[in-house]
Amino acid sequence: MEKLGNHYLGADFSIASMLLLTTIFIFIFYFRKKIFPFLYKQETLEPFLEDVKSYLQTTYPKFNFDYNFIETLNEQNPDAKKYEILDNIILQYINFPYKPNITSSLNEKLWDSYVFYSKPDGTKKPKDWMQRKNAVIEREKQICQRCSKKITLLKSDLIFVKPIESGGSYYLENLVIICNDCSKIEKNKLDNKTDLKNLEIKENLYTFIK
Repeated sequence: MEKLGNHYLGADFSIASMLLLTTIFIFIFYFRKKIFPFLYKQETLEPFLEDVKSYLQTTYPKFNFDYNFIETLNEQNPDAKKYEILDNIILQYINFPYKPNITSSLNEKLWDSYVFYSKPDGTKKPKDWMQRKNAVIEREKQICQRCSKKITLLKSDLIFVKPIESGGSYYLENLVIICNDCSKIEKNKLDNKTDLKNLEIKENLYTFIK
C-alpha cells in the first residue's frame, strides 16, 4: 500500500504541476503585452518612412525605389519591420539591372599622351588613369551613372562599357564612372566573392532605426 500511495501522490503532483504551468501560460498569454512591452510597443512608422524616403530622394534622385511592398508586410514588431523595409530597399538597389553606356561626350582638348595610353597593354592600367578618371567624372557632372548619387574622385570607380578582355580600350568613350557601392555590386555580378555586406547605403539607412 505504501508504494501505491506514493504512486497516487506522484500522480497528484504531476497533475498539479500541469495545472500550474497551464495557468501560468494562460496568464502570460493574456498579459503578454504588459509583461513584454518592448515586443509590442505601439509606434507609427510614418516619421521613419518620411525620413528614409527623403534621404533616398536626396541621395539617389533618379533611382526609382518601390515602396508598395510595405503594405504587404506582416511583421508586428516596429524595429523588426523597419529592418525588413530597409533590407528590401537595399535589395532593390543591389538588383537594379544596369548596363554601362555613354550619355555625353567631351568637347575640350585632351592631353598629349591620351591616344598612346588608350590602347591596352596587358592588364596594366594606363599611366594617365587618374587623368581619365577625372575627365570622365567631369563629363558625368560628378554623378554616378548607375544610381545618380553625387560622387567624388575618391569615392568612385571607372568601369568599361566593353571590357578589356572582350576587345575594349581605355578611350574615354569606353569608360563610365559609378560610385563605390555600385562598383562593388557590378563586380559582384562578375565574381560573387566581392563582399556586399559593407555597402554605404546599408550603413546610412540603418542609422534611421533608433
